[in-house]
Formats: sequence, C-alpha cells, structure tokens
Amino acid sequence: MSEYKKIIDTIRKFNRFYTVNMGFLNSNYLDSSYSVAETRILFEIKMNESCTQSDIVKILHIDKSYLSRIVQRLCTRGIMQKIKSEDDKRTTKITLTEMGKKETDRLIELTNMQIGAKVAGLSKEDCNELCDALNTIILILGKEVN
Repeated sequence: MSEYKKIIDTIRKFNRFYTVNMGFLNSNYLDSSYSVAETRILFEIKMNESCTQSDIVKILHIDKSYLSRIVQRLCTRGIMQKIKSEDDKRTTKITLTEMGKKETDRLIELTNMQIGAKVAGLSKEDCNELCDALNTIILILGKEVN
C-alpha cells in the first residue's frame, strides 16, 4: 500500500468515525432546528461579531449560493440580520440578532456539553494525548490551507 493510500484510508476512517460519533449526520444538530452548516455559520458570525457573506465563504470554504440560502433562511427566522456597512454602502454585514446571540450561545453550550460527555471518562494522560493528536492534525493539515 502506498503511503498516500494509507493516509487517505486513515483520514477517511477517522472522518467516518467522527461524523457518526459526534452526530453530524443528523439533519438537526444536537436535536436543535439547525443543521451543522447553520451552526458553524452562526458560530463564525459570533466569533467575528459581524462579517460579510464573502468572509464566511472564505472561512468555511462554503458555496456562495448555499450560504446565501442559509443566510436568507436565518434572517427570516429572526436569528441574523443584514446591515449595510457604514464604511462602504456597497457592502452588507451579517450580524446576529439578540435572539441569534442567545441561540448561538445555547448551541455552543450544547456542543461543549456533548464533547464533555464524550471525554468525561478519559484520564488526564488520555486527554493530553488526544489534545496533542488533534493539534498535530491541525498543524499538519493546516499547512495546506494557508
């Protein structure tokens, strides 16, 4: 088996494990009314306070049309809003509404609780080893992104 074939097979094995283990394949993430994609978009807007759709496309590597449909759906639900930039009237910023901030905080807390439950039985050594392994993945695969 070539080295790249081994890496590809191992990454795919990990992805299959992780997506099932964390419940990412469920249409409603964490038994909420949001998909994983919607949850990630809400998180990015919260972390960046406000941003443009182009910013989200760059950060998440998401299709512009797909993002546009999600943003429209979340605006209709009162979770986020579009605001014309004061600096450049051609630019529209996306921000969370008060309800959106509360929902995003709730989703973050649910995610933290889910991860906490997954690792609750691990020893300190296992936690350190897992953190080191995950940071190594980010370090190695992150080189290709930047």
